[in-house]
Amino acid sequence: MPRDLGGSVFGRRMAIALGVTSALAVFAGAGASRAQDTIKIGGMTSMTGAGSAIGRVADLGWRLAIEDINAAGGIMGRRVQFVLADTQTDPTHAVGEARRLVQNERIHAMVGPVTSQEVIPVTTITTAAKIAQVTTAASSDLTPSFAPYHFSNSPTGLNQMIANISYALDVLKLRRIAIISDNGGMSKAAASEIVAYLREKGVTPTGVQEFGFRSEDMTPQLFSLRSGGAEVILLINSLVDDARTVLKNRDEIGWRVPVLANLTLTNFSVGIAARLGKEAFEGVNSVQFRGMTFCPGDPVGTSDFAKFDARAKAAVPDLERLGGSSALAPYYVQPFVLKAAIEGARSLDGDKIAAWIEANAPNMQNMLGTFEASDKTHFLPSASAMVVVKNAFAPRSDGLVERVQCN
Repeated sequence: MPRDLGGSVFGRRMAIALGVTSALAVFAGAGASRAQDTIKIGGMTSMTGAGSAIGRVADLGWRLAIEDINAAGGIMGRRVQFVLADTQTDPTHAVGEARRLVQNERIHAMVGPVTSQEVIPVTTITTAAKIAQVTTAASSDLTPSFAPYHFSNSPTGLNQMIANISYALDVLKLRRIAIISDNGGMSKAAASEIVAYLREKGVTPTGVQEFGFRSEDMTPQLFSLRSGGAEVILLINSLVDDARTVLKNRDEIGWRVPVLANLTLTNFSVGIAARLGKEAFEGVNSVQFRGMTFCPGDPVGTSDFAKFDARAKAAVPDLERLGGSSALAPYYVQPFVLKAAIEGARSLDGDKIAAWIEANAPNMQNMLGTFEASDKTHFLPSASAMVVVKNAFAPRSDGLVERVQCN
């Protein structure tokens, strides 16, 4: 089971840097010795360990993207080779695998890892090698000054929840708000930022509870929030298993408190409902990228995400069990972000790729929603990219889920 990294992010980085220094000479000459007929993209995710459920989803999304990129001519006319590394949901092992990808495999760019507690130490390796990296990590620690070549196609934990908070306050008219989160880097940072954000709006949370990755029982945390008088719970977590356990335990203690969740629950709602039944989603809403949602009357099958949904259904026989096309989508997008940036910059150099994304993010086509970036933030989804959805476990025939507010 992974643990939160603890301590300051700079302290963690300095500790890891001690192991990186000896490899700098290798990094410096890596570009010249890489094969010229292919572009090698490394992928890092948890194929084993506590995060293995999401690992297979990420791997499938990346491989579908690489297949489609190669079918369309590759990147800068060069075929893409994909090399996968298993982080084992262990930050220390992830660092070792990152070194292997950079030093031995001589990758040109990287997608993943998935969770912030793995991504943060791995960026020390990619920063030293000036390798562009795209992940779904949402920790606010991942600033351009800390990880200049890292970009995320996930909004920060706070930005994922702002739409939920507005819905709770302005639509549901509820002010007794509680927070429950896992103990990973993204979630811990998000919980702290959400508390501050709520207080700016004149709301003090009735309770804040935390659980470890893949906890088998979260009833103590839920009982505590219930005794505090919570009218609605904000759920922030990274692993599908934990989202499922929260809903399962909520049902077991007979507490039908409304739940407003982040992207993890949305993207895996299909699989969660298959295990728990749709009844577990009573009073549950979550957020999704605007480009993956619909309002009544919107045409079926015409959006970019709808086209990807058809592609994923044809390629992955057990797609629904894995969480549906929405679970794969964030990972499928990442190699295309690298393709656009490498071709736009006409370079594999991390500095040039990062500068190009900062200057051109709003014009990057993707199926999620509007992107933005600057020298202050590399979290690509814009503030308007997230909306609250309902019945995420029952997507429309083209994979889109329904927005709660459509006016």
